[in-house]
Parts: sequence; structure tokens; C-alpha cells
Amino acid sequence: MIKTHTHPRAACLTAVLLACAVWLGALCMTVSAADAVTVPEFTDVPKTEWFYSSVYGICETGLMIGKSETTFAPLDEITVAECVTLLARMHAYLTGGTAVLQTMPLTTPWYQSYINYCQSHNLLTADMKMLVDEFVTFPMSRAQIIALFSALPAQVWTPINDVDAGAIPDVPVGAPFEEPIYRAYRCGIVKGTDAKGTFHPDEPVSRSEVAAIVIRIIDATARQPVTLTAPKIKLYAADGRTVTVTREEKPSYLALGWRETVYPKTFDAEYVLNAMPLFPTKTGYTPLDDMIGTLFAKIHTDSMTTYEKVVACYDYLVETSTYGRSPVSGKYRKIYKSSPYLDPAPGLKTPLRSALSGYSGYDYFYIALKDHELESYTIMYASEMLDGKTGWCDHFSSAFAVMMRRLGLPAIPLYVNSLAGSTYAPHMTSMMTVGGVDCYFDPQIEAVLVGRTGKNEYKRFCRPMAEMTEEYLVPAEDIAINKALFGTFVYDAEKMEKILKEE
Repeated sequence: MIKTHTHPRAACLTAVLLACAVWLGALCMTVSAADAVTVPEFTDVPKTEWFYSSVYGICETGLMIGKSETTFAPLDEITVAECVTLLARMHAYLTGGTAVLQTMPLTTPWYQSYINYCQSHNLLTADMKMLVDEFVTFPMSRAQIIALFSALPAQVWTPINDVDAGAIPDVPVGAPFEEPIYRAYRCGIVKGTDAKGTFHPDEPVSRSEVAAIVIRIIDATARQPVTLTAPKIKLYAADGRTVTVTREEKPSYLALGWRETVYPKTFDAEYVLNAMPLFPTKTGYTPLDDMIGTLFAKIHTDSMTTYEKVVACYDYLVETSTYGRSPVSGKYRKIYKSSPYLDPAPGLKTPLRSALSGYSGYDYFYIALKDHELESYTIMYASEMLDGKTGWCDHFSSAFAVMMRRLGLPAIPLYVNSLAGSTYAPHMTSMMTVGGVDCYFDPQIEAVLVGRTGKNEYKRFCRPMAEMTEEYLVPAEDIAINKALFGTFVYDAEKMEKILKEE
């Protein structure tokens, strides 16, 4: 004789209208509101197991049943077809509808009725539709089943937990199915497999795990409390400063030379530049990229260190370029409808900063357009300098910035107020964050100093900005704006072509 089990949650769950057939495993059954669901005593679901309550609770609803009259097979993997069946059943359960097993030709898979139900109720996203079409009999992963069930009605997704973005150890921001997984954590439907909240998104999901997920979806009293805070990581800059960041923020800091260990010495330009990670980037503007490639072939060798290559670029601008109007300016200014110094293109004007008032060209720089207008500006001036070997501070600093980007270093042009005698005048320099330290590189001023002394003492080469507050005045907000404007030096070739074709 088969023993039956009555779970305390049965009265609550079976009160909901449910007229459906469940085919999960070898058995098929239909449950209606009037049915008293009989659950056998499963020999493989002892009271000592964490899933005991979930298995019996879900079986009492009729949404899942055993693999036989005496076994539930809690550790067996569950397939995409079985999970789609569950999605149809739960949707009908929660909305008062029905998802019955339709009469199908013998050649039709048993699960086709449930796929039809899900499609007719728009429950399958493009990703899930592809999964059903191509892998319907394959085991489903933990991430996939959460993504599949995310199509259930909004009343399911009431948050009860605080879970920071990036707090799930193996589901970083941007991971596949990140959004539904974090939502499931915040709603108490899943909580992870350990105290850290580890999810194991790519592992197959077992029948006992699915039972727990389903019971928590349909019964809010079964939801699980969890609080996950994104871990903080201490990073060090080359000048001794520290910062505490999240795991998600860490890569952007490492790209600027911050590190998880203390630098062995006080800020040293050679050491720091050689320690920097490199992410070489072309501008996308072929004439300029070709000029830089040709130049690097002349001034660099494979045996050079990063520091030596940076010095070679700096020396080239200091020693071979002169200050003045570029003889090839007309060749590249056609990028814009007219000279930005005289008549900025429509939409490029912005309120002048007080320190720059009266200089019509300098407001042009502080514009946050969405299509990389600043990079185009820099490309124009760098092209003029490397082609004509003559230019103003804009040309020197733009050329240095694109050369550094080609090496893989995060240089950007930066407008400042530079000390000139006893007063300050608007000036463009280059800045680069190395070893986590914002530094000036100013080949144009360096060329002036060399002209006076006949010797390059590198007084404006890789100098921490904090050490040069007298030589340069620049508000901290302007530095942040320039970094944000320049971004990752993405050159929008399509937009540039459009500008070039404008009358």
C-alpha cells in the first residue's frame, strides 16, 4: 500500500483553481480545484534534506509529481521541455487559466501543447524561443530557468531583499541573464548555494532545486531572506593614495594603473609607465593612423620599454615641431563646416568658463555631444601637427594624446590656465592617469623651455598634477568633464563621413 503525505501548506495551495495535466517524468496527472491531491511517501526525500518541504509542497499543488509512485528523483537534471511545461502550468495557476494536455498526433512530442501555450501567451523571449527550438531535450541551466520563469506575471516579482549590483560572486554586472537573476534574488526566489550567495549560473538545475524555485514563486510565504553587499577592494596608487572600490569598478581603476599591492617606491615615471597595462587604440581616421604607424616605425624599436616609447614620442614633438599656424590647416579643417575658432558648428556652443572668457575657441572644447565630437576635434589637430609639423598648443597636445592612445595609454587633451609670466592664459596640455595618478605631459611648453636653455630637462613630462598647482590652474570639475568627454577615444567614422560631405 502506498503511504500518503499531507503537507501543512496544502490547504493554502490547493485552494487556487488549477485544472491541468503535468508531465514531468514518466507520469501524467490532471488536478482540479475539487481534487484532494494525494502525495506518496517518497523514499528519496527524507525529512533531513533541505528540499523536503519544497518537494512535498509543490507536489501537493499538482505542478510536479514523482518519477514513480515511490521516488521523486530530487537530484535528476530537468530538461528545457519540462521547464517550459512548468512555465505554462505556473502561468495558468497564477492567472486562473488552464494549460491542459491537448490531443496530439502520436508523432508530436508530448510537450508541444505547453510550448503552444507559452507562445500563445507571449511567454518566450527570443533567447528562450531559440533554446526551445534547438535544445528542448537538453538539461536546463540554473540561469536559463530563472530567465525562462521571468516571463511570469508581475505580481510574482515583489522585492523583499537588498542585493547590490555585482554582489552575486559569479554573476557580475553584464553577465548573461544578469537582470532576471538579480531580480530573483531580490524577490527571495533564490538565495545562492552558500553564505556568499554563489549562484553557479551555468550548472544544470536539479528537480529538487526547481521544486524550491517553483514553490517560492507561487507561495510568497516560502520566499527566502538574503542580503548581499558588493565586496569592496582596496587599491593603491603610485603616490601612496588608496581607494576602495567594488568588484565591478575594479577593472576601470586597474586600467589607469591602480593596483592591489603597494607600489615599491614613491612616484617614479619610468617605473609607473612600464607597469601600466596597454590597450592600443587607433583613431579610425585612416590618414592619421597611417601617419602614426609610419612615425612609430621610425622612432620605436621592439626592444624599447613603454617608458622609452613614450619618451620617444614626447621628444619627437618637442624637437621637430614649431609653434605657429599649421601650413596644412585647410586640409583638415574641412572636417567642420567652418573653423571652430571662428564659428563653431551648430550645437557646439556652451557657456564659457570664467577663466576662459574672451577666448572664442576654448568654449568649443567643453561640449558633451553624444557622437564623439571631441575625438574628432583632437583628430583634426593631431593630423595637422603630424602632417605639417607646425601648430599651437592644441596641435602639440592632440598629437601627443593620439600617439599615446596608439601605444595603449589613456592620454587626453586638457584645457587649463597656464602661468605665463605673472598672469595666466588659456592653454591646452595633455594629461594621463598613470599608476592611478593624474599627470601632465606638455610637449609645447617643454619645447619653449628647451628653446630657452638648449636642454630638455623634462620639466613637463609625466608630472603629477598635484605637484604643479602653480604652473597650471584647472578646476577639478573641468578635469572630470574632460575625462568624461573624451571617453575611450572612439572615432565615429560614419558620423565623420557625414560631416565631411556637408556643404
